[in-house]
Amino acid sequence: MEKSLDLRELTIVNEVAKILSKGLEFTKSLEEVLKVLYSFWDVRHSYVALYRSEIKALKIVKAFGLTEEEAERGIFKKGEGIVGKVYKDGVPVFLSDTKINAYLNKTGLRERLEPGESFVAVPIRIGGEIIGVLAVFKDFGEESVERGVELLLIMGTMIGMLYKLDERISQEREEWEEEKRLLTKALSERYSVEGIVGKSPVIKNLLDLIERVAQTDVNVLITGESGTGKSLIAKAIHFMSKRKEKPFITINCSAIPETLLEAELFGYEKGSFTGAYTSKKGKFELASGGTVFLDEIGDMPLALQPKILRVIQDKEIERLGSEKTVKVDVRIISATNKNLSELVSQGQFREDLYYRLNVLPVHIPPLRERKEDIPILVDHFLEVFNQRYSKRVRLDPRIIEVFMEYPWPGNVRELENTIERLVILRDGLIREVDLPPYFFARLYDTGPKNMPQVIQSTERDEIIKALEKVGYVKSRAARLLGYTLRQLDYRIKKYQIEIKRY
Repeated sequence: MEKSLDLRELTIVNEVAKILSKGLEFTKSLEEVLKVLYSFWDVRHSYVALYRSEIKALKIVKAFGLTEEEAERGIFKKGEGIVGKVYKDGVPVFLSDTKINAYLNKTGLRERLEPGESFVAVPIRIGGEIIGVLAVFKDFGEESVERGVELLLIMGTMIGMLYKLDERISQEREEWEEEKRLLTKALSERYSVEGIVGKSPVIKNLLDLIERVAQTDVNVLITGESGTGKSLIAKAIHFMSKRKEKPFITINCSAIPETLLEAELFGYEKGSFTGAYTSKKGKFELASGGTVFLDEIGDMPLALQPKILRVIQDKEIERLGSEKTVKVDVRIISATNKNLSELVSQGQFREDLYYRLNVLPVHIPPLRERKEDIPILVDHFLEVFNQRYSKRVRLDPRIIEVFMEYPWPGNVRELENTIERLVILRDGLIREVDLPPYFFARLYDTGPKNMPQVIQSTERDEIIKALEKVGYVKSRAARLLGYTLRQLDYRIKKYQIEIKRY
């Protein structure tokens, strides 16, 4: 038998290799392989039968040139007929006459075969394991049957590779789905009511309200000072709602320039403005079925407010540069630290939009109004940051007393940043002397003080300390201080701090 393949056979192998590289679903790949055999080798009838443990037999999983009824009848027990024998013994079979008794004609195809068509069946292997049979009906004419069997054996091996590839992809898909499920579960736990730390009466009332709000699908307006945890509440509402499997997308209305905000929210079509080289979906489209969180809604430009109103009323949007409407199904949760009703009276916020957003108001109290939660929050943040930085930092009990007296103008976020800085910058037991001086201004001076001025008076020293600790690497210093790099740069300029170079 000649071992080399001719040009046509090499073309067939090459075409099947291309199918391998596409990563198609397995039965779709089989369909393409059988089409290649028809297109390049004139195989008008063919099928792949794989062993199925649930029925303890081989079953046709994909056929070419067979009717659905014929393919459905293609079930072969191990050792039964030619196909069953090839599966059992692993030896290819060539049958020039399909009228002999060994050919069972289970599919009923024999009556439709053309004169001269022979039957060839070869094993499909994965390594040393036989998983099925490739069967073809072909008129070889002057062609070499041996070379044809050799080609089909190669095809059987390649189909085995397709099967293994699909098996691996399916396994990875299952692992990904499991990872997604676990992530969703983790997010649900992280942003459930248990993730909101506190046992004060105001927090208990807040948690009860969140649970009730989450079961509805109406718009929610979250109010509260900066740093109180408005985004955490928004996520808790989403992940406790029926929309929890769908996207949760945040838009900070004050962080995006007005010229870009509309494109971010509603998307745009190709060519709608300079630089729009492709079409892009907006956040409302991407979040369809889920929740859009509009943070700092009080900074929403007046020109965009009617379009937000349209989303709420008509549940549809228009991309920039398009006249077509797109239906969207989103729940809107908004948040602000401003008094929206005052903005309405000043003409800076639409009254109709305000009432549409404020269907269910949720107010988060500042930390100074729930000081009994401070020890619980301190323990929580200590555990989080000790674990994150692999440390065992502890606080002297007198520090809690200092914390209870401090007004926390930055609320929970300021407390969190304070604990993180202490854990990063200190080791072992942290004492009162390790705290920044502004914590004691209120304790040792009974007269009225302008707290922002007190804080600013020590902020410069804290920034210098952090910069010195990290060798004046601003990004690392910003991390220690709980600032963004932009915030740190602003303060360095404000306090005229010299950046030393090493």
